[in-house]
Amino acid sequence: MIVMGKTITISEDEVKKWNLNMPDEMLEAVSNRFKLLSEPMRLRILRVLCERERTVQDIVKEVNASQANISKHLALMHDNGVVHRRKEGLKCYYRIADDSIIFACYLISKSVVENLQDRLSWIQKVNSNLTA
Repeated sequence: MIVMGKTITISEDEVKKWNLNMPDEMLEAVSNRFKLLSEPMRLRILRVLCERERTVQDIVKEVNASQANISKHLALMHDNGVVHRRKEGLKCYYRIADDSIIFACYLISKSVVENLQDRLSWIQKVNSNLTA
């Protein structure tokens, strides 16, 4: 798979090994990361940051939300290591700190689309059987 110019190869054996060897503490950390990503506004922010580093004001304009709301989400994302923050004068810039987040979002989005296509195909098949 190629995402953001990087090639990632994951074998089925690696996934199985990872699942079997993951301690409960790691499951908790993974669950917390999914909780962080479960907020649509944070996904919108990540989508904007995929392109390049942005100021808070840039993000506010792109996602059409209040600065207070964006700042709250960015602080949480920063505290959890999802975004990096740097200050330059009065401006604060954010960028994605962990590219694996983008890979995970891509994989899940791809899976959602495939699932919807399968459902649509099934509905169309049932519909054609009913009208025949």
